[in-house]
Amino acid sequence: MAGSRSLLDYLDAPVVVGDPDGRAVYVNPAFERSFSVTRDVWRGRPLAEFFQGGGREALLRAVAELCADSPTKRLRLRERGTGYAAVASAIESEQGRVGVVILLNEELEGDDRSHVFYREIQEPLENLSACLDALVKGGGALDPGERKLLEDATRALGQIRDKHDHLRGLLAGKR
Repeated sequence: MAGSRSLLDYLDAPVVVGDPDGRAVYVNPAFERSFSVTRDVWRGRPLAEFFQGGGREALLRAVAELCADSPTKRLRLRERGTGYAAVASAIESEQGRVGVVILLNEELEGDDRSHVFYREIQEPLENLSACLDALVKGGGALDPGERKLLEDATRALGQIRDKHDHLRGLLAGKR
């Protein structure tokens, strides 16, 4: 098994898999990096030991609910200054539940979320711009109402670009 890889190994989000006794049987490389643990440290360790305080309690509660036939449980955890939106799901076989897999998605704080938002709107903004440019250049016979709609859409796109540029300046530290 040392040479085989799981699809979970390629996820950027930390993942931990537990056995029916609540002990870690697998963590992906992202989990090892995020929690500064190595295979010899995490293997067989109780899942709750990876978290402190409220995170430990939330994880224990989620695993208990999964064992009581809840198919999936969502929870929020905070560990080492990082917040996670976690999804815990039971692993089932013909014999019943045989474990749990927990995916931890890092929650971004204010500025980080703004940077992600800026990048996410970049592509749709460029696509909208290209579509409007194609319509304007197509130039076919437009009635006055259609021409007005096209002009309004082009003006609105310009306003969105201005706001997008303003957001880029704010993110770069300009006021």
